[in-house]
Amino acid sequence: MTDETAMPAEQPAPDQPRHSKDEDIVDAEIVHAEIVDDAPSAAVAASSSGETAGAPQQIIYLHAPAAPRKKGNRGIGALYAVISSIAFAAILALVTAIIGLAAGGRFTFFFVTDARFYIPVLFFVIGFVLLVLILNRAAWWAYIVGSLLLAVFVYFGTVGLGLLGQGIISRTPEEAAAMYAVALRDPFVIASAVVAREVAIWVGAAISARGRRVKARNVEARAAYDKDLADKKAEHERGPVAASGTV
Repeated sequence: MTDETAMPAEQPAPDQPRHSKDEDIVDAEIVHAEIVDDAPSAAVAASSSGETAGAPQQIIYLHAPAAPRKKGNRGIGALYAVISSIAFAAILALVTAIIGLAAGGRFTFFFVTDARFYIPVLFFVIGFVLLVLILNRAAWWAYIVGSLLLAVFVYFGTVGLGLLGQGIISRTPEEAAAMYAVALRDPFVIASAVVAREVAIWVGAAISARGRRVKARNVEARAAYDKDLADKKAEHERGPVAASGTV
């Protein structure tokens, strides 16, 4: 006896056709072929549009030459100033001896053993070294103007320190004023200022001449640095072009 209520065998849906295993393999090959064929076209499209997405970025380190340091004139100029104090002392001694001959009829150099003779020499060294440190590579006209300031510095420095050595602090205001007026008219003090100015002018000419040479060397060093840097950049820019041309 047959069971009439038995369910019928499941039939394939009409919209889902059955394929054999061979047909599945063929379809997979077709799909794979389509993906492979689309890859070059996508790469060409990306390269034609200028996009470099996904490409690793290359970092190139360019070693630039060290920039030259500007050379100054302070060290050698200060050395000139210190050495010139010997010439200042010698000329001042000669002028002082001439003043003594004119005033008292004696031409002598015994005053060089007195410590007060070296007061203007001290102020000359200090003032001239400071002037060189300030002016550095300046032109001669700057030293001509600076020599006036140096003469004033030597003049009042000699007056002030000389009066301190004479005990002006312990004097009465009237006595201090009289001592100050006499010191301002002292021929030795005036000669110290004049000699300081003249020595500073001519030694300043030598210092400024060296300063011009230092300036010229600085300009040449900077020009050589700029040329070297431009060559390095040009070589760096030619590198990728040469590499792409050999591929």
